[in-house]
Amino acid sequence: MKGEVRNPMTVWILCLVTCGLYAYYWWYLVGTELRNYLGREEINPVLDIVISLLCGVYALYLPIKYGKYIQEAQQRAGDANAQDQGMMFLLFMLLCGYGYAKVQEEMNRIWESGGGAPASF
Repeated sequence: MKGEVRNPMTVWILCLVTCGLYAYYWWYLVGTELRNYLGREEINPVLDIVISLLCGVYALYLPIKYGKYIQEAQQRAGDANAQDQGMMFLLFMLLCGYGYAKVQEEMNRIWESGGGAPASF
């Protein structure tokens, strides 16, 4: 099952305007879409959000963690040259939260690609 294509600028602006509240919801959506697409039950976006709320430093790890999953999903979608961009996502997160837009751009590449079949349950 493929995920939803979202406008990266809208995601970024909503994350900023809501002072990060939308970001938690958005991370949940990203995690759920990746879990469903990859068929990997160990991806638990609810747990990631709870840990981020309890320990803010963990929120800095999320872009790195999800970068690996995004790379795997892009490879499954047919992009043989997909790269783990987790550190780049983190650096852009620290730059006015623009990492949200970058992550969404990479997620859109997965959903817009015609190749590869998602994992079945």
